[in-house]
Amino acid sequence: MQIEGFEKEIEQALKSIPPEFIEKLKNIQITADDSAPQKNGSLLLGLYHGVPLKDRSAVFEPLMPDKITLYKQSLELISKTPEELRKNIKDTVVHEIGHYFGLEEKDIRKRGY
Repeated sequence: MQIEGFEKEIEQALKSIPPEFIEKLKNIQITADDSAPQKNGSLLLGLYHGVPLKDRSAVFEPLMPDKITLYKQSLELISKTPEELRKNIKDTVVHEIGHYFGLEEKDIRKRGY
């Protein structure tokens, strides 16, 4: 899949998230990258970089947007079919948005993401 098609799949995944959560996403950029940085030999599907909402003060004004990056090659590697790729993209988007809201890895995994 070309990166443009991958980005469209991310957009579709975002459309499936309930509006009450989407409305709370402020000053965040969601992007796609072809390959993930190497991290201790593990397969990185996505990455949230920023200050989680639960850790912000009332006067917190970020200069740069928070960022979620999804890694195309990693997600393709774990997906056997286009349908499975779409599901893995959606699950990864939800997983990283969970980090934006301040959920820990174990809490996100308990919810199935």
